[in-house]
Amino acid sequence: MEHLTRPWRLYGELAGRATRRELAGFDLTLLAALALAWHAPDLAAPWLAALDLRPEMARGGVLLAALGFVLLFGAAPGIAVHARRLHDADRSGWWLLLPVATPLLLLPGTRGANRYGTDPRGPARAAPAPDCAPEPLRVAC
Repeated sequence: MEHLTRPWRLYGELAGRATRRELAGFDLTLLAALALAWHAPDLAAPWLAALDLRPEMARGGVLLAALGFVLLFGAAPGIAVHARRLHDADRSGWWLLLPVATPLLLLPGTRGANRYGTDPRGPARAAPAPDCAPEPLRVAC
């Protein structure tokens, strides 16, 4: 569950790195929030019927308000998690301004620490396997 909540908690943090799982978790939660906002006029229909407005005007206003709310509060964490994902691939967050940045988000991150921070997957992935045998069995490396 950490990968679903971390992007929302670090909504303004551009420094550091993010995993592909964290980016996918953010994108899925934002997509779910947008789907819920899309259906907000249907959910608010009983209350809208009590208003003395044209139905299409009321539905449009609710839809605009709900989508605007989700997009307003999802913009900062979205930019931050996408920039941190590019940092994991050892790229600058400014690459987000280019349309070619989307495939870079899908690349695996660099192993170990890079110029943007430590490996978010932890020390188990960061340490490469040794090329030679352990100390008691080693003859010559």
